[in-house]
Amino acid sequence: MTNGIIAILILWAYACVRALLNPWVGFIGYTVFVVLCPSWNWRWGWNDSIDYQKFLAGGTVIGILFTGALSRSLNATSKATLACFTIFFFLVWLSTFYTVSLYRTSLFWDIIWKIWLMTSLGVWLIDNKKKLVFFVWALILSQAWNAFNVNQLYYQYGIRINSFEWNNLDSNTYSVSTVTVMGVVFGVLMVIQDWRLRLLTGLIFVLQMHQLMILQSRGTMSGGLCLVALGIFFMPKTRASIQMTLIAAVIGVMLAGPSVVKEFSSSFESGENLDSSADSRYKLWKAGAKIMSEYPLLGVGPWAGQCVVPLYYEGDLQGVSEKALHNLFFEIGTGSGIPALIAYLLYFFIPWFGHFKLWLFGIPRSGTWEQAVNLGFLCGVPGYWVASMFSSGALIEPPYLLVTLGCVGLPLAIKSRAEENDSVCEDLEN
Repeated sequence: MTNGIIAILILWAYACVRALLNPWVGFIGYTVFVVLCPSWNWRWGWNDSIDYQKFLAGGTVIGILFTGALSRSLNATSKATLACFTIFFFLVWLSTFYTVSLYRTSLFWDIIWKIWLMTSLGVWLIDNKKKLVFFVWALILSQAWNAFNVNQLYYQYGIRINSFEWNNLDSNTYSVSTVTVMGVVFGVLMVIQDWRLRLLTGLIFVLQMHQLMILQSRGTMSGGLCLVALGIFFMPKTRASIQMTLIAAVIGVMLAGPSVVKEFSSSFESGENLDSSADSRYKLWKAGAKIMSEYPLLGVGPWAGQCVVPLYYEGDLQGVSEKALHNLFFEIGTGSGIPALIAYLLYFFIPWFGHFKLWLFGIPRSGTWEQAVNLGFLCGVPGYWVASMFSSGALIEPPYLLVTLGCVGLPLAIKSRAEENDSVCEDLEN
C-alpha cells in the first residue's frame, strides 16, 4: 500500500509541475485522479487533507495562461457541445438562487464547476493522436485498477452490497461510473489489432463485467447489455472481433450465476411480483415528473430535488424527510429545470450523432485509435444513459471525460482519413 501511495504522489507532483509548460499533461493527471480515486484505493494510508485534483486543475490553468494552449480553433461539433455545456452550467448557477436546500446545492456546485472547467479545457488540450492515446489509457488503466480492487475485495472478503461505498458513492452510482469507460475498453478491444493490447483490454473488460455482477446493480446491468449490443452492431465485423464477441459471451454466461440472473430479471416483474426496490423506482420517476411540471424553468435547486420528493411520492416513505430520485434525467430536470435538462442532453448527444455520421460514412480508418474512440463513444454514451435511468451520476467525472474524448476524436478521425486520401492521390500521381 505504501509503495502505491508513493507512486501516485510522484505521478501527481510530476503532472502538477509539467502542467505549467505542457498543460495537457495536467489534464491527463486530472483524468487519472478523478477516475482512479486514490483516496479509495489506498484509503488506509491516504491523506485526505489535500485537494489533489484542484492542484492539478490550477497547474493546468496556469500552464494554459503561460503557453496560450487554447489558441487553436475547434470544429463545429465541439463548439456546439461546449456551448450546450456552458448553457447548462449557467442555468445551474442561476438555479442555485432558488434552491430549497442550500447545503445540497453547495455540494453540487463545488464539484460541477470543476467538472465543467476541466472537461471543457480538455477539448482544446488533446489535439493530436499522441495525446489522444495517452487520454485513452489514462481512462482505461485507472478504471481497470478500480475493477481489479473490487474483484479482489470480493474474493478475499466478500462484498455486502448494502454497505458497499466507493468514494462516498453507493454500489449503483459507482457501477454507473464504470460503464462509460467500459465503452472505451470495448472500442480498443475490437479495433486495435495488437494481440498484446487485445489480451490486456480483454482481461480488463472481463473484470469490469464481473464487478457489475458482483455489485448487482440492475440498472447498470441494463446499461452494460445496451453497451454490448450497440458495440456489436457498430464494431468492424472482422473474424477476430466476432471470435472475441463469442468468447466474451461465453465468459459472461459463466460469470453470471443464479443470483445475478435473479436480481436482473426482477426488474421486469409486474404486479405483485415486482419487488419493493423496483416499485419504488417507478414511483420516484412519477414524483420527478410532477416536480418538473411544477418547476419547469429553474427547478428547485441543483441536487435539491430529493428534498421535495416526499411531497409528491405516491406511497409510504415511513417518515423519510428526503428521497433520492435515482434517475439522472429527473435529477437534472427537477434540480435546474427543463431548459438545463435539454442543454445537458444535447451536450452528450450532439457529439454522439457526429460520431454516428463518421461511422455511417466509414470515415475512421480501420484499425486506428480514432476508430477505437468512435466505437467506444457510440456504445458508451447510450450505455451510460440507460444505466443512469436507475441511478443518478451527475457528479461523477467519467461520463464528462467520455464526451471530451468524443469531441477530440471527431476532428482527428477526419484528419486521419483526409491524410490517407491525400497519400493515395499522391501515389496515383506518381
